[in-house]
Amino acid sequence: MTQADRYALYAWGNFIDEVGLDRLPEWLDPDVLSGERVVEHPDLTMYESELAIDGSRSFYIVENDEYVLGRDLGTPPDDWRIGYLCVVTDGTIDGAREVAARLEEEADLFRTDAPDKNPIGYGEIVTVWEDDHGQWDMALVRV
Repeated sequence: MTQADRYALYAWGNFIDEVGLDRLPEWLDPDVLSGERVVEHPDLTMYESELAIDGSRSFYIVENDEYVLGRDLGTPPDDWRIGYLCVVTDGTIDGAREVAARLEEEADLFRTDAPDKNPIGYGEIVTVWEDDHGQWDMALVRV
C-alpha cells in the first residue's frame, strides 16, 4: 500500500469539550504521541460506541489556535487541547468506511459524499458526516 492509498477517519465535536475529554492526560503520553499506544477511555464514546484513537495522527490545538499532529507536537505548551481525533482503522478506505458505518448506524448523521470543502484542512476529503447538534462530526480523508 502506498502513502497515497492511506485513509484516515477523523471525528470531532462539542461532546469532546463538554465532558472534558479534550484535555485528558493520556493525550500527552509519549507512547500515544509516537503512535505506540492508542487512547481508549470509558467516556470516549460516539453515542454508544467506544472509540479507539490514534493520538499520533490526531490534531492538537495549541497556542494561537494552531493545529499540530500528535507525532509533531514535541513538548506541548501549557495551552493545548485535542482537536480532531483520528479514529483507529486499518488505513484502507474500506476499513475506514466500515468503522464510519458502525458509528453512522447509532447516530442521526447527515452524510455528504464528495463534499466541496475539507473541514479539517488535511488530506483529500472523501466523505463528511455531520449531526444537527454539533455533538459529533466526522471526515474520511485520503492522506
